[in-house]
Amino acid sequence: MQQDAPVSGRERTPRRWVLLLVGLLLWQAAGPLAGMTWWMFDEGPLMQHPRDVLTETSPVGAVRVYGDYPGQDAAAAARRTVDTLVADGGFAKDVVVVALPTGSGWVDPEQVEAVEDWAGGDVATVSVRYAHTPSAVAYLMRPDLAEASATALLQEIVDRVSGLPSGGRPDVVVQGQSLGVGAGMAAVEAVTAPVAAQLWQGRPGTVAAPRADRCTVDQVNADDPVARLSLRLLADPVAAAGVLADLPGSASSTPGTRHSYRAVLPPDGCLTHRAGALH
Repeated sequence: MQQDAPVSGRERTPRRWVLLLVGLLLWQAAGPLAGMTWWMFDEGPLMQHPRDVLTETSPVGAVRVYGDYPGQDAAAAARRTVDTLVADGGFAKDVVVVALPTGSGWVDPEQVEAVEDWAGGDVATVSVRYAHTPSAVAYLMRPDLAEASATALLQEIVDRVSGLPSGGRPDVVVQGQSLGVGAGMAAVEAVTAPVAAQLWQGRPGTVAAPRADRCTVDQVNADDPVARLSLRLLADPVAAAGVLADLPGSASSTPGTRHSYRAVLPPDGCLTHRAGALH
């Protein structure tokens, strides 16, 4: 699963992560220690602190909004985040990208910056953090959190966009990497209005492939261990240990290999606004 962001000291202790994640599988299967495991990663000594690119100022004048609401009600967090998006002028942009984060709340800076450059700054990117845990932990223990957060945020966005005058509605694009793919696909299925494009990177192995659609990008690297990650591993500890052993080093420094992805852009002809002509 996505390594969520560069974390100080992570590369020095890959074996520790393997042992912790294998232990997590066993504890989750047993049940009683699950709450303590979650606390250790979400609030305790193993909590991650990734870079929050959406709290930084865009160099090209794009709008960036980051709702930092771990542990809070998904609908309330979405509402507050979109309130900020409106106040910051996000709906005045031609495109709104709903970026669905990895478990720790990480959003890929290179993806955000590539879309901003492509759109000439005429884009707003919005995301909500729902936890601080690594994606593998959230995926195995609380996958409902990711789906609930993604669905609430996307529904809030499309509801507000639908209330704008027909000539002033931005195109809505949904983008997710790693754990964000499964959550995003569930959100797209659940919302009451269509989105202009879906951009997926590093789809986990248990998530069904998106339907064939010219406005959907589904990028999976051939050597990505996340493609082999499945809840079925709970029944095969040997296979689980092999997959988990690959995960700590899967955040390759070379985009396009393992679980490191090149930026993806909306396909031609999928957006109605000016930004679609910049591709």
